[in-house]
Amino acid sequence: MELAASIQQALLPQHIPVVKGLDIWAGTRAALEVGGDFYDLVIPPGRSFTFNVGDVSGKGVGAALIMAMSRTVLRSAANYTPSPAQILSRVNEDLYDDLTEVGKFVTVFLGQFLPDSQQIIFANAGHSPVIYCPAGRPAVMLEADGTAVGVLPISFSENQLISFLPGDLLVMASDGFSEAINQAGEMFGYEALVQLIQDTSHLSAREIFDCLFDVISNFAAGHPQDDDQTLMVIKRV
Repeated sequence: MELAASIQQALLPQHIPVVKGLDIWAGTRAALEVGGDFYDLVIPPGRSFTFNVGDVSGKGVGAALIMAMSRTVLRSAANYTPSPAQILSRVNEDLYDDLTEVGKFVTVFLGQFLPDSQQIIFANAGHSPVIYCPAGRPAVMLEADGTAVGVLPISFSENQLISFLPGDLLVMASDGFSEAINQAGEMFGYEALVQLIQDTSHLSAREIFDCLFDVISNFAAGHPQDDDQTLMVIKRV
């Protein structure tokens, strides 16, 4: 299990890329020695900065195996496929048979930063929570418009655009945050998470990251971590 955990950590980004105009921080904490959450931050040759957060159904070794496979296919598709929706379509096509065979699915949020138009283009295959907080305005959830990878033979996720101006914030988490449970059996919930992100939106990406993990840890203190927790924070500067 220690070897598996070491290999899995090696497959995740070992450093945060420097992208002009963006403040970025990301990380993950597995519920067990290994988990099914993943994230990636890449700048494919000749393409826009591309990022994704994913969550394999279930946890433990089985989810970790699917995580490794999904991350590899996503990265490969990002190198040769132009838009988020097309990337997810190709990934779904490549993984559908295997995921169906083992009864798994993978939620994925995938975006690209377009500096010339000051926008983010994204596609969402069943992933939540993803929270967008424009500077000086209320934070909102970005809902998925397609099913998770592996659920249907065809991907219905479409490209969507949001403005990404200085001060704007995008936070992508796995459901280990919104579904964290305290000793009283209460769930942290989406509303509290959206409000927390709005309240901390003036901070740096690293500070927001640390604050969210601290708040969730304190909320669930005394209750075992039930699910993997992954967080990516991108702020326009």
